[in-house]
Amino acid sequence: MSTDLNLPGPESGFIATFGSGEPHTLFGHGFAGAIRDTRPFGTGITGTRHFLHLPGHGGRPSPGPGWTYPQIAEVLADAVSTTSASRALGVSMSAGGLLHLLSIAHPVTRGLDKIALVLPASFTGFPAEVAAANGSHLERLRRLVADENIDGIVDLMLSREPAEVAQMLPARAWTKAKAENLVHTDMSDGLGLALEIAVADTDEAARNLRSFPGDVLVLTHEDDPAHPVPVAEGIHRAIPNSRLEVLPAGSILWRGRHDVRRILGEFFG
Repeated sequence: MSTDLNLPGPESGFIATFGSGEPHTLFGHGFAGAIRDTRPFGTGITGTRHFLHLPGHGGRPSPGPGWTYPQIAEVLADAVSTTSASRALGVSMSAGGLLHLLSIAHPVTRGLDKIALVLPASFTGFPAEVAAANGSHLERLRRLVADENIDGIVDLMLSREPAEVAQMLPARAWTKAKAENLVHTDMSDGLGLALEIAVADTDEAARNLRSFPGDVLVLTHEDDPAHPVPVAEGIHRAIPNSRLEVLPAGSILWRGRHDVRRILGEFFG
């Protein structure tokens, strides 16, 4: 059995569990993220908290090159079922996976009454300028990963952060760990996800999103090219009973943790 709860193994379905009692809440990380990154989002949330490592992360094997949001959604659906979760929080690519489940009215969503979508990176499409920027960034990142240029990867990733964040030592250390994983593990199979769309732009998907009866929180921050505010705004418009919170730049991971805890505490209760 794994002893480090931040690195659960296959015997637990790559899920680490903390707390006890009802309700059960599932937490999913973003691309190149980990359970350690999502645990702060569970601070102050009551009940049992389940933290998942997605494939390609935390020692869990990648499904192979070319990850898609439907793949991620199925892993999240299995985890929701396994943990009997009635609430879920997804960061970035996990937010996209949860959105996909809602858009297809997956059976597991019937048991979810609260869903938080943190830093959603994808919805039904990107504005042309965002798509072009994502494509250019991805090409540069692929070259750096192929060259095993960890310092270059760190600099490129931090170039998308506010200057104050990029200069923070904890932010640089965190980003370096992500860069090392991209170079030394099969996580790089998922690099193309930045160009993938989470939800099909169809009338059926739109109806399913409108008809979800649970509460939805969309939480993002400004000036983050990897998680554009217009994406969050589009999700908010598509889910009429959702709540949108847009914090100042750099807030969610680094400079506004008090606000994030307050918002999530109010939402999940």
